Amino acid sequence: MSRVILVILIGICIYFWFRSRRGADRMLKSMADPEVAAREAAQDSERSAELGLLPAEKQDVRYASAPDPATGRALAAAGEGDWEPAAELLAATAEAKDWERRALGVELLGRAAAGSGGSEWTAAWERAREGDPDASLVRAAAEAPDVTRRAALAAPGGGLGEAEREARAAALTTAKKARPEDPTPYVVELAGAVTAELSHAEASAVFREAVIRAPYLYAAHEAALRYWLPKGRGSTPLAEEFATDAAADAPLGTLMSAFPLIAWFEEHLESTRDREEYRTAELTGRIDRALMDAAAAPADHPRLPELRHLLAYFLYKQERFDSALEQFRQVDGHVNALPWRYYTQEDLYMRAREATVRNASS
Repeated sequence: MSRVILVILIGICIYFWFRSRRGADRMLKSMADPEVAAREAAQDSERSAELGLLPAEKQDVRYASAPDPATGRALAAAGEGDWEPAAELLAATAEAKDWERRALGVELLGRAAAGSGGSEWTAAWERAREGDPDASLVRAAAEAPDVTRRAALAAPGGGLGEAEREARAAALTTAKKARPEDPTPYVVELAGAVTAELSHAEASAVFREAVIRAPYLYAAHEAALRYWLPKGRGSTPLAEEFATDAAADAPLGTLMSAFPLIAWFEEHLESTRDREEYRTAELTGRIDRALMDAAAAPADHPRLPELRHLLAYFLYKQERFDSALEQFRQVDGHVNALPWRYYTQEDLYMRAREATVRNASS
C-alpha cells in the first residue's frame, strides 16, 4: 500500500513539474518569437470566447457588476438629467429596509452626481421636492470623494472647504432626522470621514451608529476600512485590527471575509510581490474562509461580485486556477473593483483572466 501511495505522489509531482516546465518553455518561446506570442494570444482568446468570456474592449470599467434593473434605470436616467427614477429607487429601498442596496444606490448615484452635469439633475430634484432626504443623501454622497482613487485629498489642506463641509453636514442631518432607522446617512458620512478630518473617536462613533442599525452592512465596513488604512487617517495595524474584528464572529454569507483580504492587499501593495507572499497559511486561510462566505451569501447580494473579484485575483495569484476561473466566469464583463481599479483596470484583469484560462483544467 505504501508503495502505491509513493507512486501516486511521484506521479503528481511529475505532472506539476511538466505543467510548470511547459509554462516556462512557452514563455521563453513567446519572448523569442513574436509570431508564437501572437498565435498563443489568439488561442487564449478563442478558449476564453468558448467559455463565454468577453474581450477587453467589452469590459465595463464603470461598475463591479451590472446594476440591478431599478438601479440601472436610475443611473441611465440621471445621465440624461432625469432625477425621478433615482427618487423612486431610494424610496423603494427605504420602504423595504433594503439597506445594502440602498447604500450602494446612493454611492453610485453620488458618483453620477459628481460627474458632468450631475449638479443640474440633483438641483432639479431638490427644487421639485424641497427637503427630500434622499436628494440630500445623494448630494452628500457626491461630495464624498473615493479616497482609493483620490488619495491626494487625504493630504493636509486637501479636503473640503468650510462652507462645503457645513452644507454636507446639514444634508446628512436632514437625512438622519427623516429616517432615524436608516444607516445610509452614516455610511455616507464615513465615506467622507477622511476629507472631513474626523478624529478616530468621531469615525468610530459614526461607524457604531451605522452597524447598530445594520450589523453586517458591507457598505459601512468598506467605508470604515478606507478610513483606517494608512492612506486614510489610520495605519496598517489599525486597518488590520478593524478588518480582523469585522470578520471574526460574522456568520457566513455576510461577506465580512472580504475585509481581511482587502487589508492584506493594501498592506502588500508596495511590496516586491514575491510569489511566496501569496502562499502563506494565514492568507490561504483568509481565502478559504472567503470562498465559504461567497458560497453562503444570497445570490442577489449587491456586493457579492466585489468579493468574487477579490477571490479571482487571490486564487489566480495562488495558482489555484480552476477555482479562480469559477470566480472570473461569475464577474466577467465588469472590472471596476479591487484589485483591478488600482491599475489600468482591464489590462490587469485580462492578464490575470487569460493566465487563469490557459492553466485551468476545465
